[in-house]
Amino acid sequence: MDVLQKILKTQGTNVTAIDLEFKQIQNLEELMPQLANFSNLKELNLNGNRLTNLPDDLELLDTVEVLCLTNNIFTDLGQVVEALQTMPNLIQLEISLSSKEEEQFIIESLPNLQILNSQKINQDQEPVDETSEQQSQQQSERSMSAQQEITLQQYDLEQMAILYDNIREYKKDEQDDKLFDQQIRTIMLDLQSKVKQNNPDHLTNLYILTAKYNLYEICFKSILKYFKSNEKKLDLIFSKIHDMHLSIFNDMSNVIQNVKPSSKNTSQLQINQKQLDQSQQQQVDKSVENRLRQELKELQQINNELESENKRYLDLLIKHSKGEKVSLSNNDNNQKQQDTYQTQVYTKNSQQHNNQQYNNQIFQSKQSQQVNSIPQQVNVRNLTLKQLKDVINEIYESKQKFDQKCTDSKLPRETMEQHMYTFLNQKYGLKNLIIEWATSIINSLKKYAAEDNDIAVFGKILRNECDEEFRFVQTQVKNTMQELLKMYLRGKHPLKHQAEIKEMLNQRINGQLYEEEAVDIIKYMYNQEDSELLLDKLKQYYIVPQKPNDRRLTREEQLMQLQEKDKYKLEYQVFQKIILDFQLKSHEKYLKKFIVIFKEMDTDLNGIIDENEFRNLIDVLNFDASDLDIQKYLNIIDPYSHQQITFSQCVTLFSSESVPGSNGQIQILQRISEL
Repeated sequence: MDVLQKILKTQGTNVTAIDLEFKQIQNLEELMPQLANFSNLKELNLNGNRLTNLPDDLELLDTVEVLCLTNNIFTDLGQVVEALQTMPNLIQLEISLSSKEEEQFIIESLPNLQILNSQKINQDQEPVDETSEQQSQQQSERSMSAQQEITLQQYDLEQMAILYDNIREYKKDEQDDKLFDQQIRTIMLDLQSKVKQNNPDHLTNLYILTAKYNLYEICFKSILKYFKSNEKKLDLIFSKIHDMHLSIFNDMSNVIQNVKPSSKNTSQLQINQKQLDQSQQQQVDKSVENRLRQELKELQQINNELESENKRYLDLLIKHSKGEKVSLSNNDNNQKQQDTYQTQVYTKNSQQHNNQQYNNQIFQSKQSQQVNSIPQQVNVRNLTLKQLKDVINEIYESKQKFDQKCTDSKLPRETMEQHMYTFLNQKYGLKNLIIEWATSIINSLKKYAAEDNDIAVFGKILRNECDEEFRFVQTQVKNTMQELLKMYLRGKHPLKHQAEIKEMLNQRINGQLYEEEAVDIIKYMYNQEDSELLLDKLKQYYIVPQKPNDRRLTREEQLMQLQEKDKYKLEYQVFQKIILDFQLKSHEKYLKKFIVIFKEMDTDLNGIIDENEFRNLIDVLNFDASDLDIQKYLNIIDPYSHQQITFSQCVTLFSSESVPGSNGQIQILQRISEL
């Protein structure tokens, strides 16, 4: 650092005090080797810099007795104190603190410290009586409250410095930076001198406000200087605004300065008025309390009505979206007969975190009106494959975020079917649009399931025939296929650059790949039996090479044609779908027995079971789980006893937990599939 180098050259190493105040120091670690040269250093001033922490080891400053760290931006006081503990001779410390607790923490952590923030530390404290302690506490509270009214704190300096840094991005002027430091120092020294004077409170507050104003005035003038050079029109506008603000502030300052201290009579009047206000306030509070109690009862009654209406509406909404015939009546008994498992599940979740949302968005204008009609004709959208996949990806992303919120809020997870309706409600709100989109999605799933594997997987997740995590497996399979193809191309063309290999890979993915490439990928990924099945299925999709046309070919074209004469090709998307379909069928076969047993336990077929049904499920699966094991599973899958355990949660649990098998430990699902 230039300052230290200058001191070293002019004064040598016998300096006892070094002032590094307002030098914009961000990392003290870089200065430690230079500071270590001053063997007689006793005082070090680092006030007003941008230090966020201190070096862990300050033993090089073993001669320093007085250290000033005020007006920095430390993020962890504990780290700072640990670093200061490595300074053996530190007896006086100046540092910005925000509470008595922090002050006590420093005193306890630095036993050799004699002076903290210009106050002598009483090392031999004697017990004090409760009266003096209470008086001290009351005085401290009064002091703290007085300071909290109008203050200039470290946070204000940090915010102003950040603002100036943003302005400095447009102006790269080192001269301005030096002037900036000088101005801050001048303002703060002026404020310190005025605050030390025995002034009335209103004048002290005025001086603090003036200092704040002057600090931001530095930023204002800096940006005006930039506008003057680059934006003439903006310079005129902001100059007028600045002048008006300055005039208003000066007028207010003059008013405050001319205020005379209140007399004793005025003070007594204020006390009497305060007592009168308190008595009136007590009377008002009682009347307000009674009125609020009455309003609370009314709101609870309205909320109960809305909850009941919400349950009926959700049932009708789900039935209608599934194409079921819905008979509507104003009779409450008929409404209750129409409740199905969907309503029961939605009721569990809605009562905890969705009721208020539905009430605000859907039933705001229908507080007293019952749902007695549903649109009889729904405008079903004909979604394209791309539109459907986009919607599915949105639902996946929403579900992932919603699951995390449920985990953080200790709420039960939803099934994918439940969340689809939650997602549509959050996105559209209007019941007509929710029904329209739900029907369109379900119809499009039926239409495109055989054509696209991603669609088929989402449909099976929706019907609780596949776990939600399986989609990540399919994504990994896609990535593995591309990596294997890339490895094959690199091995076959070792002299080609990385960019050429990447271009060849993109051509294959977006077009066709050769039979030998497909065979290599399959044999690498699967065993001999599975490879033979897949290779046999690929034969019907190979594209026969076309015969050459009659035009005369170049020698290069003739060579390429000769090399590819007997090579068959295959559309990459077709190849990928065959692999993914094979994965899906294998996974279905793996889960087949578990799905059957789970549906036997899930009597209402909503993809959710409670604790008793979960225990019955384990009994039927018969893998010798003890009560301790079952309790461990419940702690994992339903830690807060919501009595709502989804199909996907069960699959994930039984895929990760293992039990003894014939050849050692084996996954629970693996054992079930082998039964």
